Amino acid sequence: MKVKTALTIVLLPGLDGTGTLYQQLGQQLAPDYELQVIAYPLDQQWGYLQLLDFIRPQLPQHPYLLLAESFSGPLGILLAAEQPEHLKALVLCCTFGRNPLPAIKGLAGAVDKLPWNELVHHWTALWLQGRYANTELSALLEKALTMVPEQVIKHRAKQVLQVDVLPEFSTLTLPLMYIQARQDRLIWAFNAKSLLQLQPEMQLVRLDAPHFLLQAIPAQAAWHLKLFIQQQLGLDLPQQAALTG
Repeated sequence: MKVKTALTIVLLPGLDGTGTLYQQLGQQLAPDYELQVIAYPLDQQWGYLQLLDFIRPQLPQHPYLLLAESFSGPLGILLAAEQPEHLKALVLCCTFGRNPLPAIKGLAGAVDKLPWNELVHHWTALWLQGRYANTELSALLEKALTMVPEQVIKHRAKQVLQVDVLPEFSTLTLPLMYIQARQDRLIWAFNAKSLLQLQPEMQLVRLDAPHFLLQAIPAQAAWHLKLFIQQQLGLDLPQQAALTG
C-alpha cells in the first residue's frame, strides 16, 4: 500500500481567487500529495499585503511547496522572501514579478471603466483558452468569474498593474520552478525571462497550453510538479508519474 508523501502543495489561485478550478489537478496529484487551495474572500477589496496577512495563518505547519498561479505570483514571491520555516520550494505558473503589461501601467485608473458582465465573462474565458477551449472548462471559468463582485476583480487587476516584487525575488535561495504556457495570451514570455535573469538556477518548463495551464493540462502539470519534487527535494517520484509530459 502506497503511503502519501509528507509534503503538501499549497496553491494560491489566479485573479478570481475562488479556488474552484483545481479539482482535476488535485486528482492528478492524489494520493501522493495533498493539494491545499487557499481561496480569497469574495467581498474584500484587498491588495497584496492584506492578502499576505490572510494567507499566512493558513500555511501548513509541516513541509510544503508553494504553487502560485497568475495573479498570485507576487504573493508567492513575497511569502518565500519571508523564509517560512516549513516552505521547501516555490513554483510559479503563468505569472509575473512586476506589472506584466507595462504599456498600460499609467492607465490603471481606466480599469474601473471596463465593462464586466456575463457576456464579457464568456468571451474572456474563450479568448484566454484559445484553441484549448472546451465547454466544461469554459463553464467553470465563467462560473468563477461570476462569483466575484466586479469591484473586487477590478481592484485586483489594478494591484497587478502596480506591483513590483523583483527585489524580493532576487533574494530567494530555495528551489524555484516556473511553468510557462507557450500559448499564453495574457502573460507574455518576457515575464518569465525577467525572473530567470534574476535567478538563473530557476527551472523553466515550457508547455503547450493556454493561460489556464493548470486547468487545461492538469496531468502534465502534475507530472512536472512531481518530477521537480523528486529532483529538488529528494523525495521519491510516485510510480504513477511515469506518464510522459
